[in-house]
Amino acid sequence: MENKLILINQSHLTITGIKKAAALSENSLTLQLENQTLNVLGSGMEVKKLDVEAGVLEVGGKISSIKYVGPKEKVGLVKRIFK
Repeated sequence: MENKLILINQSHLTITGIKKAAALSENSLTLQLENQTLNVLGSGMEVKKLDVEAGVLEVGGKISSIKYVGPKEKVGLVKRIFK
């Protein structure tokens, strides 16, 4: 599924391609995408539209940070010992 972000004047954010809204609050959003997680930080954020079936989320408020986080890589015991 394709992922698209549209940010207008740091106050309106539209995100497509979401699989799950893991956490939603006034100051942060954690969204599950296909193979990664999207973290959005801000203040006074409120969900305007959430359609998980279509994979669309619209948020209003002050958006200050958007960060993609990839899947965690499993590290074996030998790699941890011999860093």
